[in-house]
Amino acid sequence: MFGFGKSSPSASSKKPADAALQAFTARLDRDGIEYTVHSERPIVFTDYRGDNFKSQTFSMFFDEDGKSIAIRVFSILKFSPDQLMDAYEFCNKMNLKYRWLRFYVDDDLELTAAMDAVITLDSCADECRELLGRTVSIVDDVYGELIS
Repeated sequence: MFGFGKSSPSASSKKPADAALQAFTARLDRDGIEYTVHSERPIVFTDYRGDNFKSQTFSMFFDEDGKSIAIRVFSILKFSPDQLMDAYEFCNKMNLKYRWLRFYVDDDLELTAAMDAVITLDSCADECRELLGRTVSIVDDVYGELIS
């Protein structure tokens, strides 16, 4: 499976999530984008460097039915408890500004970005690549807002 020493199942026996993941990683390969695939679950991780950030991991989770993807960007910025109200205000501002991504402060007081989308197997490679590009661009813009 995916070059990790296991044999590939026949096309008819693949789980929909595996087929979607394989289509997406083939697109990443064509685009020359490095990534890592989780060894047991349909998850792709890729690191990017932006104009406003040095490195950030973007995680893409495929649902088992292969019909949706969840993109998450964890640990964008850590807030202290006394910064929490400002963090909420910042999230609200970013959520109004960017419709594709939603921002929230998680239980660890870290700024997190999230996007969920419905995908179709026949076009998911291009759909997921576009969603990843939009996510990277928006997160880079948000980093710019954080440092300004």
